[in-house]
Amino acid sequence: MRQVVDESEPDVRCYAVSHPGGRLDLPQDPAWSQLVYAVHGVLTVHTPDGSWVVPPHRAAWVPAGVRHRLALSGRVTLRMLYFAHPLALLPTCRVLDVPPLVRELILHVVRLAPLRLTEPVHHRLIGVLADQLVTLPDEPLQLPAPRDPLAVALTAALQNDPGDTASVSDLARRVGSSRRNLERVFRADTGMTVGQWRRRLRMLEALRLLAAGMTATAVAARVGYATPSAFGAAFRAELGDTPARWFHR
Repeated sequence: MRQVVDESEPDVRCYAVSHPGGRLDLPQDPAWSQLVYAVHGVLTVHTPDGSWVVPPHRAAWVPAGVRHRLALSGRVTLRMLYFAHPLALLPTCRVLDVPPLVRELILHVVRLAPLRLTEPVHHRLIGVLADQLVTLPDEPLQLPAPRDPLAVALTAALQNDPGDTASVSDLARRVGSSRRNLERVFRADTGMTVGQWRRRLRMLEALRLLAAGMTATAVAARVGYATPSAFGAAFRAELGDTPARWFHR
């Protein structure tokens, strides 16, 4: 593990660690934004507004001031960059697809940090990285967190058992609501229907299991699909590709 901290307040700091798994609590300075890059393994960034799953070769952006914690699914190799204000490149949390050029830029900056933008070579390097980061496409890997008590109760139950195949009407009755009312509060809080949220939950759980080495057949059963083909179709609909091609990409 290597942590680079400089008392003269550089503009960019880094943190490099390989962690066996579980919860990882790192110091959070509210004035610094973070880029969390998963070289190997899968992690989840939890905030009060939702969760973002970060598979291999993706990165999560966490703006300054956003409270969060990391949950690691097995061994994870992390490379993190901390950006001081005014390097607030992106306004909200998001997961970014990291192409080879950006990957090498991140790793290079980690090796060089701390960096100061008063030094021309550092200024140019961070300028290139910043230009790339703000143009990267978002990955649909967010699970928004509802606030209504009925919706919170439902999401807690679904997260405890992503493979639950009960109908939405049955789920509503379990939390003491009608389907119509539950759908209304759920959409108001998350921007998604219950079905859309449950499908996203299943796919994010599937990513964690696939990254841990579980077969697609076993994952399909674990997250509530009767056949691998049904799971593959849902995966393509949610993430735009088959599981094998998605991880390769």
